[in-house]
Amino acid sequence: MTNYYLLSWGLVVFSAVIDVVAVIIIKARLNFLGPINFGSINEVLTYCVKVVSTLQSFTATFLLLISPIFYGFALSRLSLSTAYPLIIAFTAISLVLASIFILNEAVTFNRLLGLAIIIVGVFFVYLD
Repeated sequence: MTNYYLLSWGLVVFSAVIDVVAVIIIKARLNFLGPINFGSINEVLTYCVKVVSTLQSFTATFLLLISPIFYGFALSRLSLSTAYPLIIAFTAISLVLASIFILNEAVTFNRLLGLAIIIVGVFFVYLD
């Protein structure tokens, strides 16, 4: 039974990590390009082409496409009321930590408090 839950929760965590890696790749590309200028449709289209025209962008897209597959595998083993809060929590925690450590975003009291609340919330959801 323990292996069953480890594999099931592992699939949820793996799916969340894939999602986070993809979003971090995309955000890093957007940071490199700078803010979009909505001056004209041509500027918007040029920006979009710059966003998607790299191997990193294609990798991120691929990761975003396969992530739900692993989440679906987890859903086949867990109830939705268990799997959904897990993936939301792991994604939120991972994104905040990755944005701090990889993208050098600011560490604030509110972010740390938010992470603590999420962790405590997951604990309470799965207490029974």
